[in-house]
Amino acid sequence: MTATVERLPECKALLRAEVPAEDVAKERAQVVKAYAAQAKIPGFRPGKIPAKVIEKRYKESIDSELEERFVRAAVKHAHDNDGLRALGVTDVRDQNHTDDGGFHFTAELITEPTFELPEYKGIEVQVPDPTVTDEHLEKALEGIRERYADYSDIEGRGAEMGDFAVIDYKGSIGGQPVGEVAPQAPATLAQNTGFWLRMAEDTFMPGFCAALVGAEVGEERQVTVTAPEDIPDEQLRGQSIDYTVIIGGLKSQILPEFDDDFAAKVEEGKTMDALRETVRERIAADRDRQRQEWITNQVIDKLLAAAGDFEVPEHEVANETQSRVDDIVSNNSERGLSEDQILEHQEEIIQAAGQQAQMSVKSNYLLSKIAEAEEIAVENNEVLGAVAQIAARNNTPAKKLLKQLQKNDGLRRIYGQIRIQKTIAFLREHAQVTEVPVPETP
Repeated sequence: MTATVERLPECKALLRAEVPAEDVAKERAQVVKAYAAQAKIPGFRPGKIPAKVIEKRYKESIDSELEERFVRAAVKHAHDNDGLRALGVTDVRDQNHTDDGGFHFTAELITEPTFELPEYKGIEVQVPDPTVTDEHLEKALEGIRERYADYSDIEGRGAEMGDFAVIDYKGSIGGQPVGEVAPQAPATLAQNTGFWLRMAEDTFMPGFCAALVGAEVGEERQVTVTAPEDIPDEQLRGQSIDYTVIIGGLKSQILPEFDDDFAAKVEEGKTMDALRETVRERIAADRDRQRQEWITNQVIDKLLAAAGDFEVPEHEVANETQSRVDDIVSNNSERGLSEDQILEHQEEIIQAAGQQAQMSVKSNYLLSKIAEAEEIAVENNEVLGAVAQIAARNNTPAKKLLKQLQKNDGLRRIYGQIRIQKTIAFLREHAQVTEVPVPETP
């Protein structure tokens, strides 16, 4: 067999192959023999059917099987000789059996992207100092203390800073509901009912609580604030938001004392000293998880930047985009947006999802290539362990889930996910990490 490869844009390639007559005859004989071993034709004993009878009876199927075998062989030939890494065959055309018995065809393939792997060891990242300070501990304990607080109604005066106001509110921008202007923004920025608002400068939006000072129970107020530039949703940054706020109640907070009785309420049998140590350990674990996320995000961002722009298979980006769009639509539906409201923002939802999908697919290829370079492997027991965890989460027998995954190629996906996670762990281990002070979130 001879084969030539023409690489095309968008991770595609044309594979033109020619199979000499003697190879066609040899392969055809093997296909016919396989059919003869299983065929059941009246008047003939199984396994004793003449080849000519098989050829005539199953000609179309034999021709199809033969062509499939040659396509697979041509793809392997191109991989071994040209380094072509095909993900799939999208079209086979120009099939022609020549007069001398040979066969040639053209196959259109989807290929893995080609790019130069950037330096991936020693990537410089900056992360917060993970040390748990007494300030961190006291702040966490205050949070626990507030969860066990009692509240009393405030009567005879309006709202003051430090109170808890129970409010209903609805926001709009230029007369349009916040949820319509920014469908991906958190639902709590759009509207809420029965929301307990701690009256403080750093609560909700800047200036929101100050505008409610003096408001009494049952009063309705119009509050206008400007969304800060560091708000996560870009569509809201710098926007003037008008809120209609109704004060449903005012509460004062009564905090319990930090003593052993309080500790025992939080965790049975704990003293205050023991509770402090437990909380410190939890903070340390949370800060370590946050640290790992910081390292991971920075490493991947820098890898993508260093690799530069390269094409990835369109169908993979399309599938990932659709998955992300489905998630956004589902989240917005849960927030109460109507189908018409979601459709109104369809283009921007698809655009945002597409950009995220593009980066996700690219990063997966980068990580896969690093895994290959470092020979990062996944053991069978790791895959089976992951299956057992999924089964436990879904309350499904592990053996039943395993059979389902074997049928729909699910084990290969799990293998790939584990390999990616092990590669990320490898990159974190080899990153050059600098700890820097980061202002604490209020």
